[in-house]
Amino acid sequence: MSFYEKMVDIAHEWAEQEGASAIDVDAAVDYALKHRLYQRRPPTQRELCTRDMRRALQQAKYVDAQGNEVRAKHALRIVGEQLELPIIVYVDPRTAKPDQMEEAFRQSLDAIKNDVRRHAIEKRSYDLNNIYNATLPLFDYDFNQEAEDAMMTGEYDDTYEADDLPESDPIKK
Repeated sequence: MSFYEKMVDIAHEWAEQEGASAIDVDAAVDYALKHRLYQRRPPTQRELCTRDMRRALQQAKYVDAQGNEVRAKHALRIVGEQLELPIIVYVDPRTAKPDQMEEAFRQSLDAIKNDVRRHAIEKRSYDLNNIYNATLPLFDYDFNQEAEDAMMTGEYDDTYEADDLPESDPIKK
């Protein structure tokens, strides 16, 4: 059983005990810790710093010449030889070569396409298998109008969930 499968089992165990039909993560975490069901080595300083630096780079922004607030760093996954793990570097659109930015945007778009595929499969699975015999409305996967609107207004939502951010300043002053 994988680590994440075990975490799902713990959440289900909590829900069954509470008679809950939806998972309250905070309550399930409290349950797991109280019953010592979660035993994991804490991250090292290096692992924490790596996580925090990646998040900071993902959130870094600047205002372009047209007044749009845009990302200052874009993740670019570089795949080496067959047995090597990919390396992720962050490129700055103000200085990156066109081939780097094209690949970074292509990788980002591929991730969006995969999210759409997952969404479509999961929505169809729900429609075919839910206990209510319900069929949800169709979703429009054509995002061209959203892209046009964003290019005209320069606005988009790039917020992060509160639990994605460190609770305190990680740098000693």
